[in-house]
Amino acid sequence: MQEVKPKAISEEELVKGCSQQSGEHYRLLFEKYYGKMFNVCRRYAKNREEARDMVQEGFIRIYRNILQYRSEGSFEGWMRRVMVTTCINYYHKHHSKETVEYMDHLHLTSVMNETDFGFDINEAKKNYDAERLLKMIQNLPAGYRIVFNLHALEGYTHHEIAEKLHITESTSRANLAKARQKLKQMILSPFAQKV
Repeated sequence: MQEVKPKAISEEELVKGCSQQSGEHYRLLFEKYYGKMFNVCRRYAKNREEARDMVQEGFIRIYRNILQYRSEGSFEGWMRRVMVTTCINYYHKHHSKETVEYMDHLHLTSVMNETDFGFDINEAKKNYDAERLLKMIQNLPAGYRIVFNLHALEGYTHHEIAEKLHITESTSRANLAKARQKLKQMILSPFAQKV
């Protein structure tokens, strides 16, 4: 029997196989989506090790809840929501004592515009690759980082963030503003040294 490559199998076949608890389909699903889901988790994590823990937990949740996917919207989008929820749960479990406070370079920098930061982000985009921008996000305090990711990158409203994180909407807004200010400082610091 010839081994099936992850890209050669359709999402529909993967979902069906996983819902029938096929180990081969689980493996193919993991191989096909690990990179993208790991990049989602990296934005929420402090470091790669924490992201690995998050993505492992996320895939376990996907396997356990595969029957909840109703073929409404993309399967990858559903998986992404599971990963984000896993990251939030991880945050609650491991960072609750902290102050509530596939990296896609084009997507990340597209949400970082002049109205967010009050300076020419296009200049900063030229000087930073996706990995450096990711490191800046990872260096934010956990509460700021998670609110920034949920609002700026995932598109959640402050009301939705408040519900997910068990904070007030005003705390969500304040954390987003503080996250943006800290990112602005990190991005501008090399420019300030050159001047």
